[in-house]
Amino acid sequence: MATKIYNDYTLEQLTVDSVNVLIISSAKVNGKMYELERTRMCYGNSPIGREQIVNDLPEQYANAVLAVWGETPTLSDPEKGGE
Repeated sequence: MATKIYNDYTLEQLTVDSVNVLIISSAKVNGKMYELERTRMCYGNSPIGREQIVNDLPEQYANAVLAVWGETPTLSDPEKGGE
């Protein structure tokens, strides 16, 4: 029997500059849900952060963040070090 993995997303501390995302992964085994993993991600309202949000999160969560962030990034991308 194949086990399906479920991801629950929670947007925390959503501001115009950043958002923290809690992802809880669970599996249903014999009718009972078991938590597998908790992951926290932080995204900044920079061009790269906006791209990561769209790539990493389901559409409805990405759209909610981008609605608060507006059309323009408030942070610049981090500069590459060591070059």
